[in-house]
Amino acid sequence: MDSFKFQKTVLAVSTTAAMAGMLVGGQAFAQVKNEQGSIDITANIITATCVLDLGGTASTTATAAKKTLDLGSFSVANVSSISNGYEVGKKASLVLSLKESNGTAGCSAISSGKWDVVMDLPTTAYNIANGTLNNTTTTGAANSIAAGIYTQVGTAGVGYPFGNARSPLGVLLSGSTIGPNLLHTDKVTVYVQMFRVGSGAVTAGAYTASVPLTVVYK
Repeated sequence: MDSFKFQKTVLAVSTTAAMAGMLVGGQAFAQVKNEQGSIDITANIITATCVLDLGGTASTTATAAKKTLDLGSFSVANVSSISNGYEVGKKASLVLSLKESNGTAGCSAISSGKWDVVMDLPTTAYNIANGTLNNTTTTGAANSIAAGIYTQVGTAGVGYPFGNARSPLGVLLSGSTIGPNLLHTDKVTVYVQMFRVGSGAVTAGAYTASVPLTVVYK
């Protein structure tokens, strides 16, 4: 009997030790609300596709809208007289926004969600140090000038998206480095200005650049 009692005591101690190991060395689940939480995940499938409008020219299911901004012609003498980093000529602008497929301003289909436009260029297509676009003319290219893009959401301050760090999606129109950041009613004015770049001899020729645009949602 004494031997049985001893074994029973040892068994009880071993069981208690195992339970303590589960709580201390393993996982002890919280029993009070201030030690609990949750991760809630939401998403939507919208019934309509929003339309990207470029200054009155809207994209369609068959054709992506395109706008050409002609910044003018400049003489070699004129450009040579301007210091590096200063403006050449006058800027051009257009307003980008979302519309319903029937042309109504805004896009209620995204509701409280956010949208933005990825300016889909590789880092080799622009100079992040000064925020200008590289000349894509292959024959007879001008040097010493480059166009810079800056944007303004509503009446907010002006941003220089190509001078920012890229978001995970690419360079965003809003200037966000995280993700889409525009409300469905937001309008964004895009300004394009030519700048003198460098201080070497100016060569006559053509300057061209193109910025592909893709709407993204959050």
